[in-house]
Formats: sequence, structure tokens, C-alpha cells
Amino acid sequence: MRNNEPAEHRLSEIMLNRSHRPNRLQGYLWGIAAPFICTLIDWPLRHVLGPASILMTYLLGVFLVASRYGRGASIIASFLSAPVFAFYFAQPIFSLAISDLENIVGLGVMMVVANVTSNFLERVQLQAEISKQRENRANALYRLSQALSDAHNQQAVAKIAVDHIYDDFGALSVLLFPDREFRLKYPSDTPLEHSVRGIDLEIAQQTYRQRTIERTEDSTGSISYYPLESSQSIQGVLAIKSPAAANLKDPELTAFFDTFLNLISQTLERLSLTEQANNANLQAETESLRNALLSAISHDLRTPLTRIIGAGTALVENNADFSSEEKLDLNKVILDEAQRMSELTSKILDMARLTAGEIILHPEWNALEEIVGSALNRLERNLKTRPVRTLLPDHLPLLWIDAVLIEQVLANLIENAIKYTPEGSPIDISAELSANNIIITVSDYGFGIPQGMEEKIFDKFYRLESESHQGGVGLGLTLCRAIIEAHDGSIHATNQSGKGASFIINLPIHDSPELNCFEGMPS
Repeated sequence: MRNNEPAEHRLSEIMLNRSHRPNRLQGYLWGIAAPFICTLIDWPLRHVLGPASILMTYLLGVFLVASRYGRGASIIASFLSAPVFAFYFAQPIFSLAISDLENIVGLGVMMVVANVTSNFLERVQLQAEISKQRENRANALYRLSQALSDAHNQQAVAKIAVDHIYDDFGALSVLLFPDREFRLKYPSDTPLEHSVRGIDLEIAQQTYRQRTIERTEDSTGSISYYPLESSQSIQGVLAIKSPAAANLKDPELTAFFDTFLNLISQTLERLSLTEQANNANLQAETESLRNALLSAISHDLRTPLTRIIGAGTALVENNADFSSEEKLDLNKVILDEAQRMSELTSKILDMARLTAGEIILHPEWNALEEIVGSALNRLERNLKTRPVRTLLPDHLPLLWIDAVLIEQVLANLIENAIKYTPEGSPIDISAELSANNIIITVSDYGFGIPQGMEEKIFDKFYRLESESHQGGVGLGLTLCRAIIEAHDGSIHATNQSGKGASFIINLPIHDSPELNCFEGMPS
């Protein structure tokens, strides 16, 4: 046992070793000595104490022997007390004969009371020991269940099982798990602290295959193999090596050990079912994303491809029939639709890189005003005559951000406002300073976001039904959230009274760099 384990947790001391009381021979010796000790105490007081008081002294001696050494020693003490009392204290003294009827009755009552008291005391002690054992079993099962509830894989379960079996039973053990070919193997290449190695894997395989308990004996002790059965299959085999393994034949201990094994089996089954459910969910999500991607590509790339093919075919087949202006218009159609396809493809690639964690930020100190202005210049052709109102306070601190990605976020939000609001309606871009953040808001004057969809619109490939006539694959807002969260910020959508939809960005403020007024000056 470990030295730092509490004594009440050491089940092996209580359950595997049933002899808690001192040596029986020692108890019998005390049973013989107790009457003579009482005699030595009472002899100087024989003229003061009456026979009844002396008998009570012998009764107390028997009771003390019973409380310490059990019924056997107390019976010896009680039967030996009778002749000792008769020889030393009953008239005539120094004789085993008893002439006084009162002494005879008192001696008989003492022996009966001594035996009844001894039996009662032993039963109380036995009940206390049983209660203590049950308490320790309950505590052991509780500690095991608490530890197993935090296990997230087979390796963690193997470590918990091995440690608890050693702590509670004083035995070495190992958990063997089947591989894909249903061959048992050790849980890891590095043995655990209390794990046993060198067991017979063929016998363990037989236990796994036949679902039967197997035992082997050698010079160092016995090894028992237990199948860990669950409701659906066998999760593995537990092998225990201990010289005290034969004590597991005790019915109460066997029931407790079966519960111990069931907890381990149920945990392994839970992990197996959780893994299956996660794989099923992952497969379903992958299939859903694949279908969404195919749907988006087929829907949003088909239209520009059709227009490009139509314009290109018209130019090739009827080139002579078109005027210069008509040719220019067809070329513009081809260019616009090709740019549209390029933007869609770029968003898909950017989202794939962000999801895979391949996007690396290149933060620098940037002014928010410059990023907003750059995003507006980028969308100047799309904005046309649409008014854009910016409200950016003076003296905003510099932001430690990747300017290219933040500009992409603002451009996506402005582009969404252009697409999904009435033509000519204004777009507001504002910023305000809070304690540790800069809050950037992009608002439009459209119809807003349907109630309950404020978070859904950030999902991959998700588009509202009212957006079906618009282009895009539903990745713009997903890309925005991924970029903002990569900057340790947050973004959410809401509807503002008197306006339409508002997208609110929170970006953290970092300590601005100190400006060196003399930097760059000639020395």
C-alpha cells in the first residue's frame, strides 16, 4: 500500500486480511491471567468487599477480556473465575467447596452474565466491522466512479483502474484492449507505475474469446483474467497478479469486486459509444458540408459560367455583327463574372485555410481610419452612389492587427449591406472606445435579420431563404468570425431600432508603442 493513503481507504488491510484481532494464543493467555489479576486486586480488600462486589470484579475482568480478545478468551476467563473465586473467597477458603448458597447463586449468575455479555459484545463488534467494511467499499466505489467520470480515453481508464486496484486490493494489474483485429495488446508502450507485465497473452485472448474467468499459478503468485463485459461487447480483459488473489473467493468481496469491474466496463463502453457518436456526427457534418459546398458551387458558379460562355460564344460566332460598344459590353460581362467566380473561389480557399489553422496573422500597428478608407476604396465600384456615413472619433488608439484581414472583414460586411438592402439606402460605419476594446459597428437600413437567426447566419454555407437570389456561397460571415476570433476578438449581429441589421465587432486594445521623437534624425 502507498504510505500516503488514508488508513480507512486501505481495503486490502480490512477485506483481504480478515484477522484484525491480536493472536488467539495471546487472547487465551489473557483469559487465563484475568481471574488471577482480579484475585490480586480483591485479596487485600477481602475484608472490606462482600462476595457480590468481588464477583462483580471478576465479571468486569471477563468483560474486558471479551472486549479485547473475543468470545473464546472470555469463556476461558469466566469458567476459570469460578474455581478461583471458590478457592480464595468462598467459605471455606482455600477449598473448592462452597457452603454458602448465596455465593453459588452469585457465581452462576456471573458466569451466565459473562457469557451473554461476551456474545453480545462480539456481535456488536462484528456488526461494527461489517459496517466499516461496507463504508470502505462504498468509499472505494465512489472514488473509482469519480475518477472514471473524468476519463476521456482508454489510456486514462487503464491508469485509473491499475492505481485503484493497487490501492484498494494491494494487487498489481493491467488492462488489455483489443485492436482492430481483436487481438489483445497492452494500453501503452510505457508500463504504468503499478502495472504488471509478462502475462500470458494467449490465456488473456482465450478469456476475451470465451468470456470466461481464467487463472494461472506460478512461484510468485496467481494471475486472474477477468473479461470486461458490457451490454454490447467485451471491452477488454483485466489481469490481476497477487498472492492474495485466492481471498477473492469470499462471497462479499466477490460481489464488491464484480461491481468494481462493472464500473470499469461501463466507462469503457461509454467511451466507445461516445467515440462512435462523434464519428457519426463528424461524418454527418462532413457530408452536410460537402453537399452544401456542391450546392453552392453548382448554384453560384453555374450562373457566371453560363454568362461567360454565352458572351464568349456570341463574340466568337457573331463578332462581325457587333459594334465596338456591344463588344465592350460583352467583354465587361466576361470580366465581371470572372471576377465574381474568383471572389467565390478565394472565399472557399480562405475558409479552408482558416479551418485548417494555416492562416498566420501578421499583426502590425494600424489606424482604424486607414483600414476603413481602404475597404471603401476597394468597393467603390459596388457602392456607386450609395451614401456611406462614417463616425470615427478622433484620437483612437492604434490597433495591433493584421490590416489585410481586418480590411477583408469590413469589406465583407459592407458588401453584404450592399447586396441585401434597398438600392440607395445608407450604410453607417462607427467606432467607440470602451475600457479594453474598440467597438466597430457596421449598420444598414434594410429589413434586418429574422428573429433567432442572429447566430445561425455565421454558420458555414448558411444563407437565408430571402438571399437565394443573391450570389455567394454563405462563407462571408463565417470568414469574418474566424478572422476576428483569430485576433482574440468577437463579432455578433443584431437588429437596431430605426435601422436594419448591425454587425458589432469587438477588438482588444494593446499598449501602443512609444514614439521616439528623435528617431530618424541625423546625429
